[in-house]
Amino acid sequence: MIARVGRRRFLRQSLLLWFLGGYRRVVAQRAPLRRFRPLPQSVLVPLADLATRGRARQFVADAVTLPSAAKPNQPIRITGMVVRTRMGDDTADGFRAVCVRCPHEGCDVDFVSDPGRLPDEVKGEIGHEVTDPVYLCPCHNSTFKSDDGERLAGPAPRGLYRFQVTSVSGSAIEIGQVEEDVLIFS
Repeated sequence: MIARVGRRRFLRQSLLLWFLGGYRRVVAQRAPLRRFRPLPQSVLVPLADLATRGRARQFVADAVTLPSAAKPNQPIRITGMVVRTRMGDDTADGFRAVCVRCPHEGCDVDFVSDPGRLPDEVKGEIGHEVTDPVYLCPCHNSTFKSDDGERLAGPAPRGLYRFQVTSVSGSAIEIGQVEEDVLIFS
């Protein structure tokens, strides 16, 4: 037996499904799902190297590609940068670490501590004044926020891959996890 559905009911249900689909898309774009994997060995960065807000220090982490990667279970080295984002906060939340490889074409990004030194065309692409340090890809001018690696402008399809600062002691910052995607696309 086939149930009959009136036009109004069909229209209401169609609009509801359309609205829910659009809502899911907006939510998915605003809060990307990031999964992290533990590094085989944590990286320690001296706390004294990041004494002031906006200071950055480069580090290298060893990792292993995922079984689903093009080259599965291979050891890799990932260069990262850790930045102090808040003064007076010597907890893991006061620091952010990202992979310095641009997700667009794999070029290494530069840390620009003085956004006033950005080229005019990059400032124009960003579209608003930038007062905090940024990461800039020298290949195609993709620009990323220093506090979380999110994309500001340029052809990069997403923000920088992230590391997680897992703890801070009196002398060092421990970086113990890396975003899963970098272990697939490396």
